[in-house]
Amino acid sequence: MSLAHAERLLDSSDVATPHSARLAAVLARQALEELVSTRCAELGLAVPDATMRSKLVILRSLDSQDRADAAALAWNRLSSVCHHHAFELSPTVAEVRHLCAAVATLLKGP
Repeated sequence: MSLAHAERLLDSSDVATPHSARLAAVLARQALEELVSTRCAELGLAVPDATMRSKLVILRSLDSQDRADAAALAWNRLSSVCHHHAFELSPTVAEVRHLCAAVATLLKGP
């Protein structure tokens, strides 16, 4: 659901702002985090209190390496985009769309 909201946010703005791109990245990251938690539970290891980094390590040991690597890459990139640093440019709408597409591919499943 968060991913659909992120995509709508990117599509709905006549002129998408850096703030809307960053907000869409936060929503996409939430969708990815839900996916990773659900996937860990499906693979027999539900760890609701674990950090996301720990869940990604668990996913890497239980799921296919390609899928786990794609999830880790998307999460790391989305996390970077979500945080505002005074010395960095804001994420572009195209960059966030690309990351949303990566999450959408993971949501489709193996």
